[in-house]
Order: sequence, then structure tokens, then C-alpha cells
Amino acid sequence: MSKQENHIELELVRASLLIFWNAPTTAQVTTEAQPTKVSEGKDVLLLVHNLPQNVVGYIWYKGQIMDLHHYITAYTIDTETIIFGPVYSGREKIYSNASLLIQNVTQNDTGSYTIQIIKRGDETKGVTGNFTLYRE
Repeated sequence: MSKQENHIELELVRASLLIFWNAPTTAQVTTEAQPTKVSEGKDVLLLVHNLPQNVVGYIWYKGQIMDLHHYITAYTIDTETIIFGPVYSGREKIYSNASLLIQNVTQNDTGSYTIQIIKRGDETKGVTGNFTLYRE
């Protein structure tokens, strides 16, 4: 076989590998409130599922806007540092798995929360979840 024939054969093998190789699908990051309906004065845990690889840290926001005015708390993985924002009430606890516990829920706590996931060398991603407060 000539060099050119070897090159063509190699390119055909590469092309067929690209056609038949499926990149692994990555599961969508989601949040889940436990429980989904919580009574005033009780606790709610906002769980995060399907975290991507190479995560540097997380930031939780009240509502769907990711800015300083809605910033509750953040966690950096490398240093295990927790940083509190202006919306932090002292009743929120962030965990290394990105989940957020809100203790002694009040009427003002109900609604949506957004987690911003910060990946090493990649863009950030925001995911919003919510829970409902109900009166017993």
C-alpha cells in the first residue's frame, strides 16, 4: 500500500469512528425542594442533582436574577470557604454538594431560588428551582 492509500484508509477509519461514536450524554442539572411544600417555621432543603465535573464553586440567589442584590451565599470547593451575601439571613446553610438548607422558613422565603454553578475553565450555569409555603 502506498503512503497516499494508507492516509486515505486512516481518514476513512477516523470518519467512521466519528459517525458511530456517540458522545456521552450529560444529565441536566436540576434542583429539588425537600419537601416541595413546607409549613412556616419548618426547614426546606434545596437539593442539586447531576452536578457537572470540574466544579469550582456554587452561588445561591433568591429569585431568578443572579446579581449582588439577590446573592445569599457561596461555597468554594478548593478552599471549602463559605461566603455570605447581602440576602443571607443566618438561617441558610450551604453544603459541599451544592444543596442549600433554609431553616425556620417564613412567608418571605417562599418562591424561587437560583444556583449558579461555576466550572473550572468553563462558563457558569444557572439553574432555578422553587418551593411553596403553605399554612397548616
